[in-house]
Amino acid sequence: MAQLPLWYNGAMRNLIRLLVSVAVSALIVGLLFGLLSSAGSGTTSSAILSGLRNALPAFVAIYIAAQIVQATVRAQRALVLLRASCRAGTRLPSLFHMTLVTFVRGACADMLPARLGELSYVAMLNKGCAVPAADCFSSLSIGLLFDFIALLAVLAVAIPGAAQGLSLVGSLIMLAIICAVGLVLLFGFLPWFADKTPPLERFAPFRWKPVAALLKLIRDVADAVVAVRRQGVAAPVVGLSILIRAAKYGGLYFLFVAVTRPAWPELSHAGVFAVLVALIAAEGAASLPVPTFMSFGSYEAGGLAALTALGFGAADSMAAMLTMHVLSQVIDYSAGGIAFLLFTWLNAGTDGAVALKVESASRPRRLAIAAAAVMVLVLALLFAAYQFRAVKKRGRLTRPPAGVAVAPTAEEAAARDAILLAFGGKIVWSSNREGSHDIWILDGPGKEPRRLTHSAFTDTYPRFSPDGRLVSFSRSTEPWVSQRNFDKWDTWVIDLETGRERLVATNAYQACWNVENGRTNLVFVRNGGKSLGTCDIFGRIGLVELVSGQHPLEKGEAITLPDTPQSPSTHSYLTKGDILVTLRGARNATAHINHPLMRCEPEIRNTAGGCQMVWRRRFARYPHQDEGVGFWEEEEVVWVDHPGRMKNAFYTFDYSESDYEKRKRVLLFDAEEPWSHEYFPRFAEGGRWLVYGASQGGHEQDSEDYEIFLWDSANANTTPVRITFHTGNDCWPDILGK
Repeated sequence: MAQLPLWYNGAMRNLIRLLVSVAVSALIVGLLFGLLSSAGSGTTSSAILSGLRNALPAFVAIYIAAQIVQATVRAQRALVLLRASCRAGTRLPSLFHMTLVTFVRGACADMLPARLGELSYVAMLNKGCAVPAADCFSSLSIGLLFDFIALLAVLAVAIPGAAQGLSLVGSLIMLAIICAVGLVLLFGFLPWFADKTPPLERFAPFRWKPVAALLKLIRDVADAVVAVRRQGVAAPVVGLSILIRAAKYGGLYFLFVAVTRPAWPELSHAGVFAVLVALIAAEGAASLPVPTFMSFGSYEAGGLAALTALGFGAADSMAAMLTMHVLSQVIDYSAGGIAFLLFTWLNAGTDGAVALKVESASRPRRLAIAAAAVMVLVLALLFAAYQFRAVKKRGRLTRPPAGVAVAPTAEEAAARDAILLAFGGKIVWSSNREGSHDIWILDGPGKEPRRLTHSAFTDTYPRFSPDGRLVSFSRSTEPWVSQRNFDKWDTWVIDLETGRERLVATNAYQACWNVENGRTNLVFVRNGGKSLGTCDIFGRIGLVELVSGQHPLEKGEAITLPDTPQSPSTHSYLTKGDILVTLRGARNATAHINHPLMRCEPEIRNTAGGCQMVWRRRFARYPHQDEGVGFWEEEEVVWVDHPGRMKNAFYTFDYSESDYEKRKRVLLFDAEEPWSHEYFPRFAEGGRWLVYGASQGGHEQDSEDYEIFLWDSANANTTPVRITFHTGNDCWPDILGK
């Protein structure tokens, strides 16, 4: 086979290295996103996402700058130690290449328990830069020992300055003992033991090749340690070590402030020394031989123990430490990945020897390796994208802008007043126009919207009771929770006459009213969409756990947006008591759940695609053999689906077809642009009046500029009329009228 040109071999090597490195980075990012989407429960998980999103950029930049300073100084210290130990003529890497090695070492340090990832330093210097392994181990060991000595100095300063810091004096004493023992072992016992190893080689077990190689390495490392001691570099190494610690903890302190100031103000005002104690405790716990991935869990446990000992709340401390850890790992692994790419791309060795040698491989084999690397890269990117999507689907991490009022034109104001007069009922909805989502109401023609609730939490999904006296709504258990997050909600009711609010059910979201056998109950989503609950307005809960029946939810599937028939005496083909729901996860569809309130086996039956299916009462013609043509009340369904002028439109079924199995969907309503991205449909009891929300293309339900519209469906030629005029988010309206 013809010899391939050198440029081809080099390009192929570099391409494979690049693909492998990017794939590894993508996998790490995917794992991080997976961690975020499932981290913790209750307050912690959403707090982590919010803390990451709102981290102050200026303080994060200071952390990044401190990491660069720390890596550069650490590289300089390593060169000082290597110059002291290496034999004359040994070619050492430049400060730039050593800094790259330091960045990679920092990224790999937490990959294995007990910081065994530090050995990446030895591997890169020995294999990539041809530095003798003994000198690599020597500089690594001495550097780690002096890190502990510098840490002892920092802790000695931090503990007296921290509130209640004397409770951690035991840790200071323990660290001092570790440093003293380390000095004795490294500079005393190791050289002594190395001198005793030659006689051992007379015995057969010590002549075994691996054992003999280990003994030789011990002697070489001991010689390197003795050489460093004789060179008298202790003073500059101590000074550089203290500078490394100052840069490290200074950067971590600013990163701590970056994530806590927006989300946990109490923690952000903690004293510098208190934060230093927590950071040191976290690092100490991460260094323990505990099998955790990238020290997640052990790091947080150490910081949590210190912060709670200093008087801070456990939940906030845990969330803050985990948020800071995730953010620091993203930064450190990104820096380490970039450094590794540069190190391999530039052949950071003295003889160009690096891993991934493919010169001797045949061309087909090189192509196969490249193809495999591409496949791994694609799979890693898909995995990262999937995990990112899982995080993104949890919705916004911060409140949307409150927006400003917009004055309607004279024509818009006249049309609004005219349709409200013809309607004569009430409309209620959720709006963030005062900063937080609250419940607002429009009482009738000639009235202005007024605020019903004044909570610092998120109030949404209001629904009129059948008698019009009460409004049920969902209230978050944290100040801001995205309405895509189904976990952190309670159900409340407010009396429209007195304004009195009352908690009805906890762990209850998107409640709707149901009349069954003369009793008025609420039906709501529970357990993040895994079940439905029901209770009366006094809070007596009776659960219907769909996941335990004959027709359970599929894995990863969630129930949302329940809706019950508007009339308890329906004569439609649908079974009395059916509940309409939207399924998300394994099935993305609208569906019926039959008989869940009558304690029969629930069955989930797909009805259509789309989202948010609601009941609409209509008058249907029917033939009668004695009376001719008559009418009866029938419930039909309407839902949001695609396509539409701006993606969304409202659909129903062709009810002229008597066989419901053969009924086809038909377009019910699709407004003219620009307000043609319709959502939140709700019909008044008689089925004539439709209230809904529409945006100019944006979809996010709790943050886009949705406006509330009213449409008289009795005349299909009429146009919908805009009711609200505000650039904030107006969502989830309900309607009370005939």
